[in-house]
Amino acid sequence: MGNMFEHILKASLERNLIITIVYLKGNEITMRNIRVLELTGDRIKAYCYLRKENRGFRKENILSAAFLKNNEFRTHSVKCI
Repeated sequence: MGNMFEHILKASLERNLIITIVYLKGNEITMRNIRVLELTGDRIKAYCYLRKENRGFRKENILSAAFLKNNEFRTHSVKCI
């Protein structure tokens, strides 16, 4: 995972910021707004606004991460065939 991803994840944790990630799990790609609660090795514990609960994420499955612009929430999923 690149330094920019790490910076965004760490900023979310330290400053209690909501960030947007694009996440790959199996054959599904989702865009989620999360607030990082814990960073541990290759895993992230975060509150997921799409699922409305605390979730675990693998860093290697995060395709992109960005700070929210103007508190704009985006959540959706796409199945890959």
